[in-house]
Amino acid sequence: MSTLPPLNAVVAFEAAARHLSISLAASELFVTHGAISKQIRALEAFLGCELFIREHRKITLTAAGHRYLPHVQSALQTLANATSELKQQQAGSGTLKINVLPSLSIQWLIPRLEEFRNQYPRLFVDLSIGDFELDFQRQDYDIAIRSGKKPPANCHYIKLMDEEMCLVAAPALAARLNTLDDLNQMTLLKHTSRPSNWREWAHQAGVTLTTEEKFGVEHFYMLAQAVASGMGVALIPRFFIEPQLADGTLVIPFDISYRSDYCYYLLTPARHKDKEGKIQAFTQWLLALFAPYRITDETADQTAADNTVPALP
Repeated sequence: MSTLPPLNAVVAFEAAARHLSISLAASELFVTHGAISKQIRALEAFLGCELFIREHRKITLTAAGHRYLPHVQSALQTLANATSELKQQQAGSGTLKINVLPSLSIQWLIPRLEEFRNQYPRLFVDLSIGDFELDFQRQDYDIAIRSGKKPPANCHYIKLMDEEMCLVAAPALAARLNTLDDLNQMTLLKHTSRPSNWREWAHQAGVTLTTEEKFGVEHFYMLAQAVASGMGVALIPRFFIEPQLADGTLVIPFDISYRSDYCYYLLTPARHKDKEGKIQAFTQWLLALFAPYRITDETADQTAADNTVPALP
């Protein structure tokens, strides 16, 4: 091993040789121009030969540099491949404990979860439902999904999306809705955890609702079932009811939606040790699923106690 060159210097050489530019290599590796030059000179000293011909604002490879570059690139690619394979193996084994909102789990996540299981067949997914307040120090979960007006404290979070609510009805009831005022002849189904939904929607739609809310349920998937049964009309997040909208079980009689002040968050422990393993694998898979539903570009990953908002990797 004593004949191995310093890895940082090799990486600096490869980047500079590929770009034929110290500045571009520095930009790619997020270091200074001087740091790249220093690493390359250290590598040349180690090898006992020059790798570059340095001219004014220009570098070219020497004959030795030309001979050395393909071997360096091959070695770095081999190392990258081995590292990626090992990380994939680590991500694809063990148990991943996930706790998800009941409506999100039943209506949306479970029908899509087989895709993740096919990607990681050796990973055991332990899925449970809940909408309680999380304490990762006391509750043994790797990942949770929650909705709220703000993210919980003392955990890492990624904002998955804002919540877009829309009015839905069964086809038979929708046929009786010619104007917004006809809603006052219908039963307004209430989400008991969101008592202000109808008031907020009516304010945005510019309609006065005089009918009383005569039936309430706790979860959106229960609301969707009640609407499909013809019990009344309801306000439900659009992404929850895509299958019912597609097969005609539910329809949107008036395309007046509003963005509530709730958002959906993916939560992980503030100090989990598996940032590059199974948690990261599920996180990236879930972000790809939620990408079409994001209303804004404000996705952020941070510790709730920290005011900084770094970009996602």
